[in-house]
Amino acid sequence: MGNLGWAEIAVIVVVALVVLGPDKLPGAARQIGNVMRQVRKISTGFQQELQNALDEPIEEEARRRGQIAVEEGKQADYKPSEPAAQAGNQGSGQTGQQASDQPRSSP
Repeated sequence: MGNLGWAEIAVIVVVALVVLGPDKLPGAARQIGNVMRQVRKISTGFQQELQNALDEPIEEEARRRGQIAVEEGKQADYKPSEPAAQAGNQGSGQTGQQASDQPRSSP
């Protein structure tokens, strides 16, 4: 309940009992509970809308960058396994698969 302690709540209940009387107090408590529930519901909805509005540009930018990367990859016809295989087998005259199939000799 925020920063209210038990002592503050007791004072509020006693004042409400004196002002409203024992007959109207339960109805007033229900009404206050309903109002608090509505305030929380509106607050949660507002926070979600604000978060969605802030996240939307970030997601759109990520989609746009991903699409650009895909298009650039298609244009360059990039294959990441080729440079690694060529770098490891320079001068041996064998492909990466053939070199790995042969047993290594010990020194």
